[in-house]
Amino acid sequence: VPSTERAMPKNDDITSFSKLKEEVNLALPQCIERVLGKVSEYHAKHVDEWSESVGQEVLKKLQEINDRFKYIVSTSIMEKKGAGFHTSSAVYWDTDTDGTVSYRWENKAMICIVHTYGIGI
Repeated sequence: VPSTERAMPKNDDITSFSKLKEEVNLALPQCIERVLGKVSEYHAKHVDEWSESVGQEVLKKLQEINDRFKYIVSTSIMEKKGAGFHTSSAVYWDTDTDGTVSYRWENKAMICIVHTYGIGI
């Protein structure tokens, strides 16, 4: 009887971060929601704690997805007041193994932007 399973590589076999982008893009809002999902008001005094918690949630999830990369997670949280916010990064890396995924999350009170970088080991 032929198997109906597709011969997809296990995440541990993947050595190119770009092959994980779809899964990472789905995981990022879940990680942010775990920390900020029930927060209805922006409080500046909590931003450091929220940023650290979001970063750690994302880092933990990235390692679960595939622990064969070095990861960098950058989190920005700002009050939603109509102000502009622009961000960019420049990298020098191996495009065959390394990559980045960014995600913007928002509610009525705040905006959270998470940049993740996966660097092949």
